[in-house]
Amino acid sequence: MAARRLLLLTEDPALAALLPAQLAQGTEFRAEPEPPSAGEARLAAAEGRLEATLLDADAPPGPAHWAPRLRAAGAGRPVLVLGAATPPEGAADALPKPLRLPDLVARLRSALAAFEASPEATIPFGGLAFHPVGRFLAAPEGPRIRLTEKEAAILLHLHRAEGRSVPRAELLGEVWGYARSVSTHTLETHIYRLRRKIEAAPGGAGLLVTEEGGYRLGAAPASGQANCAGRGT
Repeated sequence: MAARRLLLLTEDPALAALLPAQLAQGTEFRAEPEPPSAGEARLAAAEGRLEATLLDADAPPGPAHWAPRLRAAGAGRPVLVLGAATPPEGAADALPKPLRLPDLVARLRSALAAFEASPEATIPFGGLAFHPVGRFLAAPEGPRIRLTEKEAAILLHLHRAEGRSVPRAELLGEVWGYARSVSTHTLETHIYRLRRKIEAAPGGAGLLVTEEGGYRLGAAPASGQANCAGRGT
């Protein structure tokens, strides 16, 4: 499974060096350290690729200042405050120092699960907003593109792969659980139907790209923006 990227906002060089190294050893998370003053711009530019923010409570002027701003910049994605007894407004959780890695990982998983199950969870996707819980894609103007449960699961897993080509066997395992009755033909049929819904041009593969042995998400539609006209409800 692709690493789940976090933004670590701290001015403490020891924390910036130690925590990312600890997370990289045996967890699914990878942390990218930044000073808090760069956090809002970094989150806004990440387009959903950063899943959560770790905010050092010692960063001036304090977590009560940063947490609401970071939550807004991250489109509602969780903010966890490191070194606080209780989470301030805008934060999903808080952990006291010294940090215990198993506690941090458990709290991250819980916060992300809660966010992904919430109606506000959205992922930017080719000029559209992907709503995994609602199972639809929406343009700034225009109707929604409704997705089936499997189509939404395929998009979500490809998104988490962050541009990596995902083998067909991996998608079958993640989306169908390696059910014996499911074959690669089933996956290919779902990919075909998904392309008909989201690609800008018939037969296009600008958003959902086929590569040898698997699939990945493209950076942009094959021609202009994905066209919602006549496909929504």
